[in-house]
Amino acid sequence: MTEGWQRCFIALAPDATTRDALAAVPLAPAARRVPYEQLHLTVTFIGALSVERGEALAEGLAASATSLSATAITRIEHWPNATHPRLTVATLAMSDEFVALDWRIRSLMLDLDLPVDARAFRPHITLARFGREAHAIDGAPQMSADLAARFESLVLYSSTLARHGARYSALASVPLV
Repeated sequence: MTEGWQRCFIALAPDATTRDALAAVPLAPAARRVPYEQLHLTVTFIGALSVERGEALAEGLAASATSLSATAITRIEHWPNATHPRLTVATLAMSDEFVALDWRIRSLMLDLDLPVDARAFRPHITLARFGREAHAIDGAPQMSADLAARFESLVLYSSTLARHGARYSALASVPLV
């Protein structure tokens, strides 16, 4: 596909207070922190979209966007593990609201004849990435206090790979009311 939107995904954008708290989480020295404005919670990956399908999806997001309660951040951890870290993530408690949002988004994707991500929804926000040369990290990352995440919008993003990591561009955004 030469025309259209590439590497698309739908995500929740955290509010400024949540971003501030996540930006303050201490990270391992080898970690490359996700830029403040790029922090998000991916709901589903899509891939390439034609402009027409992307616009239809953007319109459908409005019906899928509902307010979400503050959600506890349960842990800061390394994925897949501390021995071979690729990511540092903030995991969030699975809630009925997240289950309902996942269902609404998957239903919208099916209605629009778009591919549905087969992976189970695991609510998390990536805080940092590690290079392939990353070595084992001693100890688990620590949260400085009880943290909760609040989200301000549901966003259709495209991702562009760059030398120092992916950069995300909002194609459509719907406020959570």
